[in-house]
Amino acid sequence: MQEFLGLAGVPLIIALVELVKRAFPGLSNRYYPLVSLALGVALNTAIAYHLGTDRLEGAFLGLITGLVASGLYSGGKTVVNRSDTPDAERP
Repeated sequence: MQEFLGLAGVPLIIALVELVKRAFPGLSNRYYPLVSLALGVALNTAIAYHLGTDRLEGAFLGLITGLVASGLYSGGKTVVNRSDTPDAERP
């Protein structure tokens, strides 16, 4: 059950990273994946603690969740940026 809760947190992590972006506009883009990882580990460790399961497993699932969240965001950003450019400008 914890795995489903952890992976369901991906949209929440993406939303929280967006909040961090708006709260700290001067933060470099290269730190957002680290923020995503930290949020994933923190949230999933808290879920594991609350459910009474292994916290190390929760932290590992948090790493995976954070990586998925940062990958989905950057992949979606790439798709949006690609569709904005005309076909003549594409390499």
